[in-house]
Amino acid sequence: MKGKSTEALTLLLRDLQADRAGYGRLRELLEAQFQAALRHQAEPLQRLADEIVALVDELDAHTRQRGLLLRKLLGSQGEPTMSRLLQRLPTTAAQALGGLWTALEEQVRECKALNQRNCQLITEQQALMRRVMGVEEGLYAES
Repeated sequence: MKGKSTEALTLLLRDLQADRAGYGRLRELLEAQFQAALRHQAEPLQRLADEIVALVDELDAHTRQRGLLLRKLLGSQGEPTMSRLLQRLPTTAAQALGGLWTALEEQVRECKALNQRNCQLITEQQALMRRVMGVEEGLYAES
């Protein structure tokens, strides 16, 4: 790979490293959100929700950028995927990039699981509060 391809590959590598850091931060925020939900701390929950949304927006932008970089590196032939790129790279570069990619995928799965756990806890807390306050589940669904 020469010139612009090398530059795109360098940008892709930086993007993956930035996402690894971003998903590490997201994991911390999701853990803090869970603890705040357990303690029914409304103010920290709102602050954390805002931080989580901003970080997820940033990570989504990186994902879109990564797609553009993959298209640039792979051209218009077929679907631009990381696995296709890894197959085209020299072994050492493919191993380095592949290791980062695998670690990032694991972080994404972990954050999704933590988010689902948090959503379940918050949903259960809301349902409990509605029952305690005597609010019917379907009250707002009818119009």
